[in-house]
Amino acid sequence: MLIFYISSSVIFLLITFFFYKISPKINLLDSPNKRKIHSGDIPLIGGIGIYFNILLFSFFLDISYEFKSVVYFSSILFILSLADDSIELGVSFRLVTQFACCLIIIGSGIQITNLGEYMYFSNIDIGLLSIAFTVFCVIGLTNAFNFIDGIDGLCAGLILTSIFSIIIFSLFNNTLNQTDDFKLIFILIISIILFLFLNLTNYYKIFLGDSGSITLGFILSWILIIFSQSEKEFFHPILTLWAVTLPVYDISSVVIRRILRGINPFKPDRRHVHHILLRLGVNNHYCLILILLSSIILNISGFLIFYLFGPMPSLVSFLLFFMFYLYLMMFLSKKSFIR
Repeated sequence: MLIFYISSSVIFLLITFFFYKISPKINLLDSPNKRKIHSGDIPLIGGIGIYFNILLFSFFLDISYEFKSVVYFSSILFILSLADDSIELGVSFRLVTQFACCLIIIGSGIQITNLGEYMYFSNIDIGLLSIAFTVFCVIGLTNAFNFIDGIDGLCAGLILTSIFSIIIFSLFNNTLNQTDDFKLIFILIISIILFLFLNLTNYYKIFLGDSGSITLGFILSWILIIFSQSEKEFFHPILTLWAVTLPVYDISSVVIRRILRGINPFKPDRRHVHHILLRLGVNNHYCLILILLSSIILNISGFLIFYLFGPMPSLVSFLLFFMFYLYLMMFLSKKSFIR
């Protein structure tokens, strides 16, 4: 497998540098404006290198049918999101595209069918609500990662945190070696780490773009579903929430605060956690470190609560932590004058 990992690194760099050179010609550049504070035009090509890398190696690795379906059908979302990066097709277009891609993958046989066991409640089967609930969860999490992509390294760092959480949950459940899907996941990890090296420097600096943040969030959503809903059940469904705690908390908090103020919940603004911290005077690097550390602590806390006390205390803890997070964001928003 070492040769695959070395090859994937080389291929990622070749693809990235090729698109870096042609990005001005295909209008894949992010220019500074009142919501985007950075120097010069930055190529929106990080998602291209990452997605092409996992797509290419999916043909050579013996991964599951479900994982292949997710990778292949995600190409539709990736291509349309790439077009959105280039010519800005709008929020409605993104949501319709995500909805259509969700239905295609659900049609291949992947969906959320049960929520697991909780103390006195046996395996909770959601029956007729399965398709609607799956679409809601996937679109919600996909946009959670897209919305939080506001400072260098944040979205990719949170994706990486979530992937490592999945690996840890599976490792403790003794299911890590039950599938070859993890081989492709390791290539995904390598691609994201290489992207971060470029994204966090000023030499050949690149951004994920919506094609990157949306596609990565979309693929991660389905990985969580596959690993929590398969017959092997790599880990309990409640741990899917603990693998993506901070992105879920952030988008839920922002939507609730927007609704309370009568604002369109899908309209971009500066109410996300990184915006609040920046307004409070925290610089970009410390903001990134603080949010990623918080994400790691939350994920580990949920993992420990689950394995020490069980699914029900874990679910209750998730909701209680969210209430505290919501209160904290409302308090800090007032301090930073974000209403």
